[in-house]
Amino acid sequence: MGFYQSEPFDTAKASFVQRPDGFGVFLVEVQGNAPNYTTGITLVRDPHWVGGLKIDVMGWTGPLGQGTTPYVVRGSFPGQYVPKIIVSGSNGDRVVPVEAIPAEQSDSYVQRLAG
Repeated sequence: MGFYQSEPFDTAKASFVQRPDGFGVFLVEVQGNAPNYTTGITLVRDPHWVGGLKIDVMGWTGPLGQGTTPYVVRGSFPGQYVPKIIVSGSNGDRVVPVEAIPAEQSDSYVQRLAG
């Protein structure tokens, strides 16, 4: 039986794609090595965090096996720009700088990511 829990991560990066009205969406990517056997790793916004954006790296782990498996997970979160966000995993919290993408460059930026 698996348990829904915080998962470890190695790196995180974030960008903010701005709309003309100043609001937009945070695009967050996290990479790491999850314990075997982990599935369903997702990025979840912490609803209790005040004053910015905190993302929890969550997944289903169990039964435990030897070794780890690399993963990459991405998520998007609406909001208003802040220069730094917090990413939290079982191995700690990290402050991640946010790359701001102006509204006039947002279409080409998103196409580059999708391409």
